Amino acid sequence: MAESAAEKTEQPTARRMSKAYEQGQSAYSQELVSAVSLVALLAATALMGPRIVQWAASEIRDGLACDFSRMATSQTFASYMNAKMAGAAMITIPFLLTLVIFTTGTNILTSGLRWAPKALAWKFNVINPVNGLKQLISPSAVVKLLLSVVKLIFISAIVYFYLRGKLSYLATFQWAWTSQLLTVISKLLLGVVIRLCLGLLVIGFIDLLYQKHKFIKGLMMTKQEVKEERRDTESPPEVQRRIRQKQFELATRRMLQEVPKANVVIVNPTHVAVALRYDPDTMPAPVVVAKGGDHMCEKIKEVARAYGVPIIRRPPIARSLYDSVDVGKVIPDSLFVAVAEILALVYRLRQRR
Repeated sequence: MAESAAEKTEQPTARRMSKAYEQGQSAYSQELVSAVSLVALLAATALMGPRIVQWAASEIRDGLACDFSRMATSQTFASYMNAKMAGAAMITIPFLLTLVIFTTGTNILTSGLRWAPKALAWKFNVINPVNGLKQLISPSAVVKLLLSVVKLIFISAIVYFYLRGKLSYLATFQWAWTSQLLTVISKLLLGVVIRLCLGLLVIGFIDLLYQKHKFIKGLMMTKQEVKEERRDTESPPEVQRRIRQKQFELATRRMLQEVPKANVVIVNPTHVAVALRYDPDTMPAPVVVAKGGDHMCEKIKEVARAYGVPIIRRPPIARSLYDSVDVGKVIPDSLFVAVAEILALVYRLRQRR
């Protein structure tokens, strides 16, 4: 029997997350993007305020001048309009760039930068009016409506408490000059906008946390799904056996290549073989460069005979080295004396030759 959604208690695996990203799914907060965009536009307006005022005043004066010479010919009028459009573009472009940069940057920081070509595929259910009506009357639509009401109440409360503290200040406007009145109103509006932006940022971060929780919850898996995915991702036993066999063969080949560099091979005599290498100038103690039992023992002895490496029969030492020392490791202190005697014997044999 299929497991119900309530039994999805396992966290999504990396493969499940990767598939979701390939489909274009991620934790995305439109509230945070809108709030950051609004703050960025407000900052751009504050930085470019003097320039905008200067440009607007110049355009108003130019329009009120009623210079009809600009309309004498079609070429003159076209040149005049092109100049005006270029000036408007120079004022507008910084705002558009600010909006693009901060919107894109916020999306990348919250959702990550990923390539999801499947998200570009055409989906007919998006333009299906029946699906649209279902979404309008779905429980999620009701939740969104309630959240919108809560956000409206939150923003309204911010504006109310800010203006309530300014009531006594607003009463003095009746004695202010026009220029002073405009300055005071602009400061009040700026204070309202700043608090609105902070409120929207708070809402955006809360929405981002909720969207991340919702995204992970939507990808939760049942125990059976985790087992099936693990079974699918793991290689079949036959493939794993072949991989282990190849790895063993490569390790054996590398180990046998070290036998010709050994100073001596200690054997037991047909079951265990250990090849030792020692260079007093570069090594603090002898090192096991190869070892093996049974079939590998014969291989090591065969290579040693082919390259003239002495083979010494010392069953207890060979067994002790085989059991306690890994390939590439130095011998233990307890075997220093015994191995030193064997190496001294090998040096004497070579001198006699």
